[in-house]
Amino acid sequence: MVSDTIGAGRLLRASALELSDDRFLKAALLAEFQSSFGPAGGSARVFAAPARINLIGEHIDYNGGQVFPVALDKCLYLAIRQRADDVIVIRNLQLPGEYRRSLAEAGASDADTGFALYIDGMLAGLRAAGATIDHGFEALLFSTVPMGAGVSSSAALELCFGVALSSLYNFTIDRLELVKLAQKAEHDFVGVQCGIMDQFAVAFGRRGQAMLLDTASLVYQYVPLELGDFCIVLMNSNFPRALAGSKYNERRAECDKALALLRPALAVNKLCAIRPEQFDRQAGLLVDPVLLRRARHCVYENERVRRSVEALRAGDLVRFGELMKQSHLSLRDDYEVTSPALDALFDAASGHEACLGARMTGAGFGGCVIALVKRADYNEFSARVGQAYTALTGLVADFYMSAAGDGARELA
Repeated sequence: MVSDTIGAGRLLRASALELSDDRFLKAALLAEFQSSFGPAGGSARVFAAPARINLIGEHIDYNGGQVFPVALDKCLYLAIRQRADDVIVIRNLQLPGEYRRSLAEAGASDADTGFALYIDGMLAGLRAAGATIDHGFEALLFSTVPMGAGVSSSAALELCFGVALSSLYNFTIDRLELVKLAQKAEHDFVGVQCGIMDQFAVAFGRRGQAMLLDTASLVYQYVPLELGDFCIVLMNSNFPRALAGSKYNERRAECDKALALLRPALAVNKLCAIRPEQFDRQAGLLVDPVLLRRARHCVYENERVRRSVEALRAGDLVRFGELMKQSHLSLRDDYEVTSPALDALFDAASGHEACLGARMTGAGFGGCVIALVKRADYNEFSARVGQAYTALTGLVADFYMSAAGDGARELA
């Protein structure tokens, strides 16, 4: 039973068990909200949106590929209520400062940095879609998601605000349209030409399930994530990354160039519409070795997704683990989006006897590696791999045992 008298400050002292309980999180965040903004104005509502990992299928969501993401049980939480005036105030329980501006200013500035870009992008998108946001609001954020780790904390922020604002202002919008608005916010306000996987997984995640998504058609199906004695371990390298300033957009441009060279011979509109045997026959069209490597990763990564889903449905975790390893090596050698830190974490995890497979997840350059690990050996695995990683890099990794959670929602 969750106490109705949880006081301010409780969230920052909460145990891991408490932070896995939505009832506790809602009660504690509401207490923090009242402490931050005061009781005047009535009660707030609480929304949540999960982080995500991609089991396999990296950097192919913008190439028309199939991807295999999982919404996690770690979330961004948002307490929010309307104000009587036109002012927006957003505070983060875990960070100093605040976002404060009028409705007229929000969504119109190109000088914003940090999380303000995502919020401005969602406000602008909702207004363009027809939402009447005629009063300001005040909101308080709290997150159990490792920020900047490549598990899509940005998509969680976008969808959490998207679901909250559309509900708060009584604006009916299809969930898929909300996903597209969030992707557009990344493109237009943040400057990252991302695919749609992250926002889709955050919006449509389902507890206990992975999602096979065809990014060309947006047709998807759920696949039970039944791992038996094994679990997915999320390992944050704590090596920083910055997508907009990284090679992310450059990779997308390289894929477009490769497609333009292959299209006349294969009559395809996306790299991932090419089967491996077709690619092997026409690979000579890609004289530039860089474009050859980029395209090869996309074509074969798409095939690895198909085989991974087959392996999981058959209960063949050993095969799935091998495909994870192949994916990381392709991302390292062909797509070149890993980093020395990610490779060191991959090597340390892959060398542990309790690990069936590992790979970087997310856009790369920094962020996280996931591993398929025997559940009973989680503590020993985390300790040994952590020590090896620190010895190789001087960095300290964080480890999380992860499970599949629900998508963006209001907490009852």
